Amino acid sequence: MKNLKILMTAFIVGLGLLSFTTTDHDKNKSQKENIAVKGYEVGDEAADFKLKNIDGKMVSLSDFKSAKGFIVVFTCNHCPYAKKYEDRIIELDKKYKSQGYPVIAINPNDPNVQPEDGYQQMIERAKQKGFTFPYLVDEGQKIYPQYGATKTPHVFVLKRRMERIL
Repeated sequence: MKNLKILMTAFIVGLGLLSFTTTDHDKNKSQKENIAVKGYEVGDEAADFKLKNIDGKMVSLSDFKSAKGFIVVFTCNHCPYAKKYEDRIIELDKKYKSQGYPVIAINPNDPNVQPEDGYQQMIERAKQKGFTFPYLVDEGQKIYPQYGATKTPHVFVLKRRMERIL
């Protein structure tokens, strides 16, 4: 009985130490993740970018001289949620492009990690779905962290004020 009490006490103390270590580790990880995905806040100026479209041409926000703003959508080929939203994204572009807010879709994924999100697969998916907007590849995954995109689809509405894009 005495050995059982000692064993139980040691188990509880060990479990307690383990939970402190786990909690502290998760806390540090969470802080790092928050810093990494902070991205733009409302009112921040969005930096222009130049990314390759599925037609092989380079596209930037500055190419759309008459746009009042943009609907920037981080999406991809493989994610079931992104696939379910494709028709909605097409409808957004159809509805708001004529009002000066075109959709700009960006695939943020690394095809080495997710082969379904490769450039050729993007071309095929856009053709299959009849995308009416640019579908850009974020080679090197440099743009999505600037925005703070953490999932697909992840949508950002930008407004042009003078020469600034907010």
